[in-house]
Amino acid sequence: MLDPSISPTPVDRVEIYILVDNYVDGGLPASSGVRRYSLGHDGNLPINSFLAEHAISLIITAFVDGKSHRIILDAGCSPEALPHNIDFGNVDLNGITDVVISHGHEDHMGALPQLLSRIPNSAKVYAHPTAFFSPRFYLADAGELLREPVFEKEWITSARAELVETPGPTVIGDGLFLITGEIPRKNNFERALPGSLMEVDGHLVPDNILDDQAVIILLKEHGLMVLTGCAHAGVINTVDYARQLTGIDRVYAVMGGFHLSGEPFQGALEPTLKALRKIDPKVLVPMHCTGIEAKSMFYSKMPDRVKVSGVGTTFNFPLS
Repeated sequence: MLDPSISPTPVDRVEIYILVDNYVDGGLPASSGVRRYSLGHDGNLPINSFLAEHAISLIITAFVDGKSHRIILDAGCSPEALPHNIDFGNVDLNGITDVVISHGHEDHMGALPQLLSRIPNSAKVYAHPTAFFSPRFYLADAGELLREPVFEKEWITSARAELVETPGPTVIGDGLFLITGEIPRKNNFERALPGSLMEVDGHLVPDNILDDQAVIILLKEHGLMVLTGCAHAGVINTVDYARQLTGIDRVYAVMGGFHLSGEPFQGALEPTLKALRKIDPKVLVPMHCTGIEAKSMFYSKMPDRVKVSGVGTTFNFPLS
């Protein structure tokens, strides 16, 4: 358990706005605590929409004692989608001073320069020390070796922002958010993305994506909220580590990418479902790289828990 002096402060409620995700649907139904974007703008139906892409970016606002603090988790992929969604959604970035990068892949920090250019305040960017490692590669199914984009620390300094490296647990945002830092891999069914490689001393070796990290929030009277980017460490490993760090077993919500898409993760689907049922979160929001098969499984087996994400959606926790 963490020293109480660096444990996250319990909050009254949390609002999460989906700035970027793989999915956009103007017809998604609203429900208690879940607000969808309106198709109409200024009394008209526009020939425009939010943009979806294989990426994720969340604006997270925590409220406690009449005050609030906002952070952003991840920065999308392309230079087009995130700025467009900020403009189309009339998103106000004033007051945001903290940007957390879950790991150094293009679908999580590709639009970081565009995001930082839109934030009017002096911001801090939190990332694991190896998030900027290069060269990294991905061996595609067809055997093609694809080079990962290079992410420069200069993106941050040129925007007059500050890079804060987070190898271990770090509390930010007036003490309301806990970044896990590197997550231990303990179970036997979760593994990092097969085909991920890194070049070390001229040789290609497996890249276990050790920079993967998550954000933890403690919701008063409800338990932990665990927010992931891709959960390359494994969503169950991530939740288990969140419980270990805080000493709190009760989990209210797990939200983000769970990276269960594709043939390499078929064997992890059932064990993940079984473990999630044991953890018993009240809310499950599978996003981004979770994959259609895993999402369908969660929807069918945990219909009262699963909420559908989509760009432009606002979740207000606790859901009433």
